[in-house]
Amino acid sequence: MQSETIGTTDTRGERPGPVAGRRRTAGGDGAAAPDPRVTGLATAVAQMRVALDAYPVELRDRRPAEDQLDALAAMARSGTPDVPSLRQSLLLISAALGSVSALAAPLAALRGAVELFGRPVG
Repeated sequence: MQSETIGTTDTRGERPGPVAGRRRTAGGDGAAAPDPRVTGLATAVAQMRVALDAYPVELRDRRPAEDQLDALAAMARSGTPDVPSLRQSLLLISAALGSVSALAAPLAALRGAVELFGRPVG
């Protein structure tokens, strides 16, 4: 089954993604399917949250990281995340947790999920 992304190119030449985080599928009843990038983002945020919750050591910047994970989760729920906001949240989470080797794998997965929305211009 073929799918067509609903959306246009923004002023920076990036595709903002489908409207409301959905893809229109060719064939079938015309119902929109979830955008796999949004689903991947939600999964990566949940995995990062689980890893952070399981990390027993007190982290000075845990609260700011948790706040940014909340922001990413809200953007994923919206279905149409704002790419600059995604990147800003990722930057803050990376700054807070990037030196914790036990959190490197879920942080890398989170970065990969954010990068699916487009690379920075410039």
